[in-house]
Amino acid sequence: MQKLASEFGRTAIITREERTILGSLQDVIINPENGDAIGISFQVSNAKNKIMIANTSDIAGVGTNFIMIRSIDSASLPDEIIRIKEVLDKDIEIAGSKVVDEDGRHLGKVRDWSIDLKRMRLERLYVVSSSLIKMLAQDLIITANDIIKIEKDKITVRSSSVKAGKKIAAMAKTPKTARAKIAHMKQD
Repeated sequence: MQKLASEFGRTAIITREERTILGSLQDVIINPENGDAIGISFQVSNAKNKIMIANTSDIAGVGTNFIMIRSIDSASLPDEIIRIKEVLDKDIEIAGSKVVDEDGRHLGKVRDWSIDLKRMRLERLYVVSSSLIKMLAQDLIITANDIIKIEKDKITVRSSSVKAGKKIAAMAKTPKTARAKIAHMKQD
């Protein structure tokens, strides 16, 4: 089951033991080294601006609109779980990160990303083109297998993953008059 990061706020965090709603998912914490989810952060319902985290090992179940953790004791403050704190201290935000291929070409920025909630792994990046003709282009979809490196503000991907992007770039280099002629010929 995949979930887009843009839909996280509509995902309830519930407990199995207490059978209560703790809050709503804020983020899935991704280990930049391997793309695995190592935890979740959530906004606590009854406390303004209080963020709690839980290890992925404490997740007892996943549904369309909820993530179930074992108990309220599974929730901690962000500084209390060392492995998660180390990743949080890197301050890596996937959404909005610049995406470049291994040859250094700027491909765009991450508009959204998805996670497989069953496997708890980063699945895809949805990249908005940085070209001037992005209105004509659809998002570039990059699978997690094509991600080489995740850093603060930058994600590097394999060049082979952007073949569709090359077609778009080639079209951008075509002179406007040639594009107009091509468009005119298609109408006939």
